[in-house]
Amino acid sequence: MARIGILGAGAIAEAMVTTIAPLEHEILISERNSTVSYRLAAAWPSVEIADNEAVVSDSDIVLVCLLADVARKILPDLPFRSDHSVISVMAGVDLEEVQRLGAPAPDCSIAIPLLCMPLGGTPLAVFPASSAQNIVFGDRVSYTPCLNKNALNAYFAATGMLLPILDLMVAVADWMSPFTGDEQAAQSYVAGLLQSQCAAVDPANGKGIARFQAGLATPGGLNFTLSQALKQAQAVPALQNGLDGLRERLGLPPALPVYRKARASSKNHSLSCLVRFNSD
Repeated sequence: MARIGILGAGAIAEAMVTTIAPLEHEILISERNSTVSYRLAAAWPSVEIADNEAVVSDSDIVLVCLLADVARKILPDLPFRSDHSVISVMAGVDLEEVQRLGAPAPDCSIAIPLLCMPLGGTPLAVFPASSAQNIVFGDRVSYTPCLNKNALNAYFAATGMLLPILDLMVAVADWMSPFTGDEQAAQSYVAGLLQSQCAAVDPANGKGIARFQAGLATPGGLNFTLSQALKQAQAVPALQNGLDGLRERLGLPPALPVYRKARASSKNHSLSCLVRFNSD
């Protein structure tokens, strides 16, 4: 259990609190969005509302869940201490800036939050790894330490695939509904299909994405046929080009040679080649 201050009270802050509150931390949350902060305080006895100064001064670990421009305005005036740990979940603010904004706190890090965090076991990319992250999140998340800021920003880019995947899921459920007569059941079925497949993926034990991909790619099968239709529509290259379009925004360098080699090695830009080259 720790004394944790949370600056910000938006959707990400709410996801954070809902994730860590079962660990019985003492949590102070800022009254930036009174609707969210009061809802959280009512739901969890361990959550209290305070002004920004108290959130920082009365906490040992501070989670910054603010928009970047807001943080740049208010953080320099807050009473950070040399014994503070600061964890930023802000997009567009690199580690060096977090360290400046949180000075003199020596232990600063960045984590990539997801709105689905309260489910537990959610992957959390962090840079650099810090004991404060383990204290805050415990076993509620699955940690992915990043070696450097480029690795962290690549994980940031990967989070952008969630909406496109949800778009595809909605398209499938909408296509099904006129035949099934039950829109809710169609959505639940599509979500269950993806959830069960993702739950089975375990690269550490030889169950990587490529293995399941190969198992579904029986020529003439339903998965194979639909996959080929998407490839012919250039859906995979479009996704890769979209990721490339995020590089400059995230401060990533041009595509690495292994990535260029993977893309050039297959005329249909199969995702399996990317998995294969990136695991070598």
